[in-house]
Amino acid sequence: MVCWHSFYILTDTFHSAESQQNTEPVVTRSSNGASGEQQLNGSQRKAKSHKCQQCDKSFSCASNLKTHQLTVHTAIRVYQCPTCSKLFGEKGNLNRHQRIHTGVQAHKCTICSKSFGEKGNLNRHQLIHTGVQAHKCTICSKSFGRKSTLKLHQLVHTGIQAYKCSICTKSFAQKGALNRHQLVHTGIQAYKCSICTRSFARKGALNRHQSVHSDSKPFQCSICQQTFKSKVGFKGHLQTQHLQ
Repeated sequence: MVCWHSFYILTDTFHSAESQQNTEPVVTRSSNGASGEQQLNGSQRKAKSHKCQQCDKSFSCASNLKTHQLTVHTAIRVYQCPTCSKLFGEKGNLNRHQRIHTGVQAHKCTICSKSFGEKGNLNRHQLIHTGVQAHKCTICSKSFGRKSTLKLHQLVHTGIQAYKCSICTKSFAQKGALNRHQLVHTGIQAYKCSICTRSFARKGALNRHQSVHSDSKPFQCSICQQTFKSKVGFKGHLQTQHLQ
């Protein structure tokens, strides 16, 4: 019969000596019968053995997997913005959000000098200068530079116009379109041109107008290299010269 008391004392003594000599790890038996050497080799082979069943993302330890599942796949939001109290599931998302409160826009477009708080927003903005419209509608073949814009566009094909104006009962497929429409009922033109004092109800309209006062032509055709002051002129050029 094996004396287990003597076995454990011997194992502990051997493990201590081997640790001091910094040699190979001792082979001990775990409760499931696997040796320490086998466990070590297994962890080396499966560096990220903890896989999320919802998105297939893998993690090296169970605690990281649990944190991921709580913050990404549940409604739990533990990171709170101290400025506006908005909650986030991940600290990284909170950090990105907080930039809107600082006003810092460190990412600048090299073509038109427009600035952004996040690099991702800059990357999406720069698509308007390339003319590349990789996201194509499968129904009408209209193309867009952003996937999100394509999704908004596709609502027009459903026939659903859930956003109704409370003044004239006109309906829209997109909430943004309703908001822009409602400005016509207010008569307010809060956006004024600093050069000619002309006023506009929408900031986008002001931005487009201001191009007439500048020699800048930030919109360049990637096919023939011709440049344009406005996005409208650029799109018109594509339609008449290259998409016929």
